[in-house]
Parts: sequence; C-alpha cells; structure tokens
Amino acid sequence: MDDRPGPTVATRVAADADVPAVVAALAEAFAFDPVLAFLFDDGPDPDPSRHWALVTALFANRLLGGRGVDEIVVPDDQVDVREAAAVWVPPHGPDDPGPDYAMSGVVNRLALGDEVMDERLTALMPMLSAAPLTPHWYLAFVGTRPPARGRGLASALISAITRRCDEDGVGAYLESSNPANVPLYERHGFVVTGEAVIKGGPTVPLMWRDPQG
Repeated sequence: MDDRPGPTVATRVAADADVPAVVAALAEAFAFDPVLAFLFDDGPDPDPSRHWALVTALFANRLLGGRGVDEIVVPDDQVDVREAAAVWVPPHGPDDPGPDYAMSGVVNRLALGDEVMDERLTALMPMLSAAPLTPHWYLAFVGTRPPARGRGLASALISAITRRCDEDGVGAYLESSNPANVPLYERHGFVVTGEAVIKGGPTVPLMWRDPQG
C-alpha cells in the first residue's frame, strides 16, 4: 500500500450510512491480503468470486460485531469516502466491552465449516493473542481501493487517530498482515516490535507506536 503523504485529506468518523461503502472499500483493499488468503484458502483450484464473497462477509460481520465500539474513520469527501477506510478500536481495559469478534466469522464458518475455521483460527493465535496489555488504540484495518492508492488517503486515516494518541499520551498497535505495508506504518511512527509466525501461513510483523510530542 504505497500511500505517501500528499495534499491534506480531511477525515471524519463514519456514520451507519457509510457502512456499505466501508465494507466494499476494505474488501477490495484486502482482496489479496496474505492473512486472509490463508484464512480462506480454498485449495489448489480456488474460485475468485467465492474468495471475494468470503472477504466481504468477513468485513460486514466484523463491523456489525464492533458497532458501538469501533471508531471507523473515512475521508470527508463524497467521492473519496468510497475509496478508503480505517477501523480503529479505542483503548479499553480487560473488563471493558470490546468488539464481538465471534461475529466476524459467522458467514465464513457456514461456508468453510467449523473444523476448517477452528484449525485456521488456532494457527492465527500467535497473532491474535499478541496485543499488548497496556491500553492502546488498535488499528484493526486500514485500506484503500487500488485505483485510489498513492494519494495519501490511508495516511490521513492513520494520522486522524495518531494525533489523538499524541495529545492523550496513548500508544497504538497494529499487525501488518501484509509486510509490504510496514514502511507506511513506520512513516507514522510505528516500529516493528516482534512477529507472529502463522503455521502454514505468513509471518506477520507486529508494530507499536509510542505517543510522540
């Protein structure tokens, strides 16, 4: 995701009416994501349309499970709002409610079966269980449709929250499901602090950002 800073891009928090556009933008942005390719591996002769449907279902269900918790940031432009989105989870303690991650895989379990999904989720545990215990902003997803990349949209969606991190003295965390995106995150102050090795799948860089100021 080559998204070097360009002209200033205004952002806003998404409304419920933006959710279909957010799902569509993230599904297209993550169509070839290494972690999702592993999660939804359909064998030696995959059906691209089925994979697309599974990725779209994942994002639709993930946003449903995070409703009322997630802070979804989108470009504040009637055209660009369809091009990019970021899903941030605000800081919360161990006893505070977070997103209902079980909702994320509802449709995918129906399509792939419980045994397959359980096996792959077990393989993902080194990544899923690596989040720091210190309260932090978590960048769950940020993505831009391929035709709109390189215009600074993703950078604006990241900066919208990292500025607040700096003001409030709070850290931020993410897993770079595609290692090619690590330089983008480094430009925003994130550093690689470790990696999660997914058995049978990719190795995922884990990144942390201290508040800056």
